[in-house]
Amino acid sequence: MIEEDRNSVLMLVLLLMMFCILANNAFADEVYLKNKDKISGEIIEENEDSVSVKTEAMGVILIRKEFVDNIIRPERLAKKDEEEKEPEKPEISWQREISAGYNTARGNTRNEQFSLNAFVNRNRKHIDEWTFKGNMFYSEANKRMDAQKWYGMGRYAYSFGPRKAWYNFYRLETDHDKFADVYYRLIPASGVGYWFFDLPESKLLAEVGLGLEYTDYYGDKKNTSNLIAVPRLFYEQELFKRAKFTQDIYLYPALTDSGAYRVHSESAFTLSINDSLGLRLSLIDDYNSEPPSDTKKNDLTLMSSLVYSFGN
Repeated sequence: MIEEDRNSVLMLVLLLMMFCILANNAFADEVYLKNKDKISGEIIEENEDSVSVKTEAMGVILIRKEFVDNIIRPERLAKKDEEEKEPEKPEISWQREISAGYNTARGNTRNEQFSLNAFVNRNRKHIDEWTFKGNMFYSEANKRMDAQKWYGMGRYAYSFGPRKAWYNFYRLETDHDKFADVYYRLIPASGVGYWFFDLPESKLLAEVGLGLEYTDYYGDKKNTSNLIAVPRLFYEQELFKRAKFTQDIYLYPALTDSGAYRVHSESAFTLSINDSLGLRLSLIDDYNSEPPSDTKKNDLTLMSSLVYSFGN
């Protein structure tokens, strides 16, 4: 009985030794020689002329490089590859869009309207986003100009937070409206925003921040400079295949005058003909609580346009 126990213990020790040897060999450096021999161990030194390998059976062996065919370092090579592996680059999506519209009416009154718009967006989702936007609108009635506007905007947003739903934004806007006596208006602004959802079929975000509104007027009217808030709400919804609705609302309440504020609203229905072309019907509403004399508070524009878009 004692002899059987001894044999069992000896067998267990032998198995453990074999396991250790196999485990060591599995992670050992291997030097393959040109004569097809292989030496396993730990490479402790290597230079242009030789390589030194520490083995369990023969101690340290010095091998001249001229006899070496190949050297493999499994564990350290894997670690090196992991360290040197470049991080995955974030996917960049582009949205580029140009649209032009022309409306005309003939009869007792001859009306003509023309619009041109450009939009560029570069987005590294959950990292940062660049947006550039510009548009121009011209209208005349009975060959007399009754509207002349242009608008430009550049915006940068940088995501933060664990879900990357929050972001900082920095925005610069400029516009011109001849019939509202605005020679040009300049608004640098910054603040924070939040994506409630950002899906291919549905998007909703809200922003709030502060800006400085400088307005240069035509004529003798005194130029103004006001500190304003810049809240914004944007919503986009896919209605059905190749059709979507967007609503973008900007508010500009003056912080120094509680009764003075402006609202800019853009509602649009876009129907895609194919991947590049589409038709768009836009309703643009500009409201000013304190407009210049002889101008209305509400300026409403309905425009149909042909859209050409090109993405990545």
